[in-house]
Amino acid sequence: MNHPLAHLIRTLSQASVLLSAGLGLAAPARPTVSVPIECRQQHQTWQDCRYESDQPGTSWQLAFENQTVRFHHDGSGRMRMQLNNNSNWTGVQARWIAERTLCWNDICARGEIPLD
Repeated sequence: MNHPLAHLIRTLSQASVLLSAGLGLAAPARPTVSVPIECRQQHQTWQDCRYESDQPGTSWQLAFENQTVRFHHDGSGRMRMQLNNNSNWTGVQARWIAERTLCWNDICARGEIPLD
């Protein structure tokens, strides 16, 4: 003889498995810091971009309209930069060229840049 709640328990168990599996398909996590700033490459005109990071001061990116520039700082003073996903990481030095304008090689950003 089946318990009167057996069917309900089986149904709820199947639903919880489907729900748990679906959670893994959720949208990717958004960065914890996302700030609108202006960016440029070489001496092109300034354009709107975003500073995005889950670990400010350690790992961040500048999201232009048609490219993303990623940065990684290992804490020892060494910094690397990657243009889009398909290029190699290269060593860069940060330098201030004006108030609120920071450059890494030929990539520059200006605005309220969170540094740590």
